[in-house]
Amino acid sequence: MSKDNRIIKNVATGFGGQCITLILGLIVPRIFITSYGSDANGFLSTLTQIFTYMALLEAGIGQAARNALFKPFGDENKDEISEITYLANCYFRKFTICYAIGVTILSFALPFVLKTNIDRFTIFLLVMLEGMSGVVSFYFIQTPSIILSVDGKGYVNNAISLTDKIIGYATKIIMASLGISIVILQVVHFFVTITKVFAYEIYFKKHYGWIAPKRKVNSLKLKDRNSYILTEVCWTIFSSTDMIVLSIFVSTQLSSVYGIYNMIFANISSLLSAVFISIGYLIGYSYHNGTETYKKLHDSLNSIFIGLVTILMSVCYVLTIPFVSLYTRGITDVNYIYSSLPLMFCLIQILSWSRYVGGQLTGIAGYAMQTGYISLVEALTNLILSVLFVHRFGIVGVTLATVIALPLKVVWCTYIADKKVMQRSYWRSISIIGVNLLFFFSVVLLSKFYTPKITSYGQCAVWGIILTVVFSTIGMGLNFLVNRDCWQVVRRYILKR
Repeated sequence: MSKDNRIIKNVATGFGGQCITLILGLIVPRIFITSYGSDANGFLSTLTQIFTYMALLEAGIGQAARNALFKPFGDENKDEISEITYLANCYFRKFTICYAIGVTILSFALPFVLKTNIDRFTIFLLVMLEGMSGVVSFYFIQTPSIILSVDGKGYVNNAISLTDKIIGYATKIIMASLGISIVILQVVHFFVTITKVFAYEIYFKKHYGWIAPKRKVNSLKLKDRNSYILTEVCWTIFSSTDMIVLSIFVSTQLSSVYGIYNMIFANISSLLSAVFISIGYLIGYSYHNGTETYKKLHDSLNSIFIGLVTILMSVCYVLTIPFVSLYTRGITDVNYIYSSLPLMFCLIQILSWSRYVGGQLTGIAGYAMQTGYISLVEALTNLILSVLFVHRFGIVGVTLATVIALPLKVVWCTYIADKKVMQRSYWRSISIIGVNLLFFFSVVLLSKFYTPKITSYGQCAVWGIILTVVFSTIGMGLNFLVNRDCWQVVRRYILKR
């Protein structure tokens, strides 16, 4: 299969799968709140976020393995692929032991740390079951999934992940609707995770049986792994700070409020991430083909992804409060309406995506350690400010802390990508980020004069379509204006197919 066909297949399955997941993901929290209450939903949202971001700790090893595998896959060097695969597998399994220890510690600690009305033994069981799902995933699944993504077969990962999520969400919806214990629900979720192991095992044996199970390896193959681990540890702290701070210093009920808003923006970000991951391997291949070849791709990916996230965030800014009002109608155990939260969450997403492409390049070009140190400063800044602000500003304070901390790494990644790696002016990157921020704040300003009155999900959907079409026309037009090479790259990689 050609690389261009793989791009289309990866994007189609990734984006389509995330659309289905998004729809199911919108249903589950509402059912959980009505069946178990905001307190239980807030605890489960906090727990999910803790382990979601704990899972990012393995990404240090994963990113080092991906970068090491790009060249041998391009050269079809099966011996070197086998060496790196075996080495990565060894590191993942060592990490699994550390992860399991972390799960055990959290299982005993969280019942005494979180401010919730759920009994401590139930918390212990829920944490342990959720954590063991991660243990199984790290030990058996991570290495095969990396091989598939580097080989351009992300669509296989997408298909397996989608099937797993559909089964998992369907199970949660049915069991929560029937009022079945959340402990039993977690037990079922654990067994669903195990089925993924068999899916990967069958596919990998059939298509990658040539990879030798054991090789004599050079440990320098993954020489940047510690740098990536540092970066991912920092991102874990940074990303999970808000909800955990709320659960510890305020209540899990307020975490439920945060979780509802975060659900909207995280799901949209996941849609873009599915597309980015599907074509992300192009960054590695293009960079190794020469810096001049890479520059146009770099700028085009920046324009496309920053532009898309800005367009979607502009729509979200207008529609979030009406949607949350409909979504939480009839729920009175905690206030879910905070008019300033949409602005905070939108800025978090726009700023986060402003460093995605540059962040990928810093790792591939050998600046992983320096980027790790910046990530540490960013994470500590967010953590300190969140603890300080939560007492004065509550839920708005923790999101404000994130917005303040994010530009640190945006500036760093732009500096390394443009000045150090591509050895050029910052103008192109600054103009792409700047024009999108200008467009977003224009939408914020205009919405002060007119906001659509929405009283049903149908009206919300109609306005969503209208605003998306209007904002897409203006937003992408501005991006193509400041980066005229973008259209050529789009035609080259997408439209010709």
